[in-house]
Amino acid sequence: MFIWKIIKSVLYPGWALFSAFIIMLSGVINGGEITCSPNAELVKTDKFTLDRALLMSQGITTDGEYFYTAGSISALDLVGMAKWTVEGFERVAYTHFAIPKEIKEKYNSDHIGGISYYDGKIYAATEDESDTYNLILIYDAETLEFTGEYYDLGTEYLDDGIPYCAVDADNGYLYTSPFHETDCILAYNLEDMSFSHKIMLSEPVDRIQGAEYYDGLLYMSYDVSGSATEIIQTVDVKTGEVKNLFERTVSGRDHEAEGLTVYPMADGSFIHVADYDKLISVNIRHYSLEK
Repeated sequence: MFIWKIIKSVLYPGWALFSAFIIMLSGVINGGEITCSPNAELVKTDKFTLDRALLMSQGITTDGEYFYTAGSISALDLVGMAKWTVEGFERVAYTHFAIPKEIKEKYNSDHIGGISYYDGKIYAATEDESDTYNLILIYDAETLEFTGEYYDLGTEYLDDGIPYCAVDADNGYLYTSPFHETDCILAYNLEDMSFSHKIMLSEPVDRIQGAEYYDGLLYMSYDVSGSATEIIQTVDVKTGEVKNLFERTVSGRDHEAEGLTVYPMADGSFIHVADYDKLISVNIRHYSLEK
């Protein structure tokens, strides 16, 4: 990406030293104790800084073979997307300009939040600064190229942006919800993104940054405002029952809990969530649940 090439050229030959300093600084910033509720266990953490962190500061999803991530840095006019191996988190493909020019010009779109994988495609929740256009953009998971297919979900039910989307292939829906306190999950028909129904919740949810559907439940990443403790919640998509699955305390400071995906991996991890330290680093944390 050209901005990072410019930065590297200015700092070169001290780029390696600069990178080492940033990694060390990230270790200090993220050096606090990481704990979680007894019914969950942190299996491992993948740490990213600098240009790689820019590609994953918002959304994450997986097909079991690859992780896909999205990141938005509005101040630099960068909206990235990347594809990584599940084993080793090696980068396979990426772009720092995921929102196509025609979408930016027509809708002023400048942010991709939570994303979801289904049937060889990436569904990306995309919004503009004024929360006027709540779009679902669809990408080819093989190449990360925009397919040209997109949908405007409108503002009738989404009056403060579209923080995430989650595909439920079992029932043929795409789910999302308003960012601020809401009493429902919105269900859209997957085939044409027409509105289907509301899932009324047993209790309100707030600040959901990412979600993924798995086996009847919508798993959600709740970014608790002003707290180092974040919460993973679930919603039963048939009944609307909300449960706090487990709490996560992240490094003793207020990180921003971002996107989440769920998939059983060979190492026993099941829930994979992105934490942004609001400065220079993103940590992908992988949790297992008690059986």
